Amino acid sequence: MQDPKLFKINEKDKEHYRLLIKNIDISKRDSIISILGIKIQKILDRNKLNNLEVSLIDDMSKLIKILQLYSKLPDRIVKKILFAMSYFIDENDDIPDVIPDYGYLDDIAVARWIIDDIEKEIPELSKA
Repeated sequence: MQDPKLFKINEKDKEHYRLLIKNIDISKRDSIISILGIKIQKILDRNKLNNLEVSLIDDMSKLIKILQLYSKLPDRIVKKILFAMSYFIDENDDIPDVIPDYGYLDDIAVARWIIDDIEKEIPELSKA
């Protein structure tokens, strides 16, 4: 059971997440990225990745790449990216990460929602 499509973000979730996104502190960017790197490294150190983990690491890498390549992104987009990263970092989000095969379903849904959203806003990002 590692199909990321099994967890859907509904409009109520999105509304809640949008409020959280507004409260993201952009000055914490480097700290969030650093913690994200530590979490990804812990996953990689297990040497046994499932499909969700691979997809999630790919999505986080894409978000980092966007931040690196586009230094003049509007704050609202940077906040969305940092939210997706922060959500992944949070071990006790909507589905706790420790639940085997299910723990990252919400993380990947949030990451993909953010990626799709920012690619709609800035079409050249889909080429990044």
